[in-house]
Amino acid sequence: MKFKLLLQLSLLLISSGFYANAQSPSLLKVLDIIKHREKYEEYVLVSAHRGYWSTYPENSEEAYRMAIELGADIIEMDVRITEDDVMVVFHDACLDRITTGYGRLREANWSYVNSLNLRNEDGSVSQYPMLSLTDALDYLKDKAVIALDIKEGGKLFNETMKRVLTLLKEKNMLYQSIVKGKLTLQNLQALLKEVNVTLDDFIYTPIAFSTTPNLDSYIMDFVGQKNIYAMELVYKQSKDPILRYVPIVDAAKIWVGQYSFWPELGDGVIAEKIPLTDTDPIVRPYDFQDKDPNNFLDDGRGNWEWLLGNGATYVITDRSELLIEFLEKLGFRHK
Repeated sequence: MKFKLLLQLSLLLISSGFYANAQSPSLLKVLDIIKHREKYEEYVLVSAHRGYWSTYPENSEEAYRMAIELGADIIEMDVRITEDDVMVVFHDACLDRITTGYGRLREANWSYVNSLNLRNEDGSVSQYPMLSLTDALDYLKDKAVIALDIKEGGKLFNETMKRVLTLLKEKNMLYQSIVKGKLTLQNLQALLKEVNVTLDDFIYTPIAFSTTPNLDSYIMDFVGQKNIYAMELVYKQSKDPILRYVPIVDAAKIWVGQYSFWPELGDGVIAEKIPLTDTDPIVRPYDFQDKDPNNFLDDGRGNWEWLLGNGATYVITDRSELLIEFLEKLGFRHK
């Protein structure tokens, strides 16, 4: 009789999702690493940019699954809005490069977008659909630390961030989430108050460029703020003025984040036009040499040794498995 009751209880717990939603030990370990930089001096965080999309389409469930299996610390995804205000995980402003559709995502409704298939890196059509943010979060709940990069700008960024935080709160996923942005500390605190969320609840990562207004106060406000564990300091060349803040941020035991390019083709990186005159993707011929300060295509971020040498301790990468192998050989993956 006792055994029967225990069996019934176990089945009830399984059906209720108790075991399925148990927090992953690796997730909890990564959270400890992120929040205690001082304990992990010989470690570099690896964030899988759009998941692992060498084998599967970017921002697909399989890309996220593979990134977790390969040992990426963080799964980064991009958030955009359809014409009918559905939040989706998608990097580009346009559908052309990575789906079977065409046109600007912001001018497409969810019913159309949901009928499309994602393309693989080589352009072939996959079986995988574009994910709504809700679907992506449901898949990753309690599995991995996630980083959300909201691609909408201006007032729409603020409104989307509030919706993102509200959704994360409803799903009890704030604890495993990083949200990045360019808000000043004052504006961030005002936004968080509107949705009844604090910096104790999730991880906020400020993004700074050398062109950020009032750069010194912007960075130093966050350096002096409790519960800021990482900052993205975007430097592209060795003479970038923002590099002088790297030792300050590092001394505060805050992870220094940086994105690293991966050219899909020998000729360069597949990208969208700037300005966005039409939706056709182009190949942008980046030259990762850091030799010409007047050429924005001469971008050092394609060189991992260059990134680490200039202070990066948290790398957002398109090739997480290669970066992890590289860092292991250097002794920078000791947990």
